[in-house]
Amino acid sequence: MPGLNLDTLNCIYFALFFVGVGYALFVVITGGLSDIDMPEVDIDVPQIGLPGDVDIPGAGVHIGGPDLPVGGIDAPDVSVSPLSPITIATFVTVFGGVGVLALQLFEVDPRMSLLWATVSGLAVASLMYIFYSQVLIRSQGSSEVLRGELIGLHGEVTVPIGETTPGQVAYRTKAGRMRSMARSADGSAIPRGQFVRIVRTIGAQVLVEPLSPESVGEE
Repeated sequence: MPGLNLDTLNCIYFALFFVGVGYALFVVITGGLSDIDMPEVDIDVPQIGLPGDVDIPGAGVHIGGPDLPVGGIDAPDVSVSPLSPITIATFVTVFGGVGVLALQLFEVDPRMSLLWATVSGLAVASLMYIFYSQVLIRSQGSSEVLRGELIGLHGEVTVPIGETTPGQVAYRTKAGRMRSMARSADGSAIPRGQFVRIVRTIGAQVLVEPLSPESVGEE
């Protein structure tokens, strides 16, 4: 192949292969570290009313006005880009590995090795994209919490609920521990640490009522 050194092509294939393998090991290690459970820490922040739209200079934070949603129950949609790191890493690894095999094992023409490597990399990366996106979609669907399923759940107030201001409650669902903005069902204030029952959902908020000590003991 004019202008292409075989040793240089071999070095490129090996380099790409080891870069891909190294990235995969990095993901496995960091992914394992991210699964380590850390103790939960709740920090009380006083409720502050900010009129209108407020920009905090230098912090990259914008606090909206009346249309700003408070809290949330629904998880954001999860999607995978065809050019996500996992698909790019897959292409790089397969491209390098197939290239090395084509030259070293099958001793094909360098131009043919480039074709083999490119086609194989695209094919395996496409399969990885399809598999990964389907796994995420199914995972999201299986862990989605319907609003109706929240009614009757017991939780704990993590941010005090005022008579006219919302607070926050934490509760456990099939998807794990979750938090939502909450208001008192009867308009009374509920202190932090009080156990409550979710009696209704309104948009992204839940209405709660305090639990008696007897009800808490029955859990």
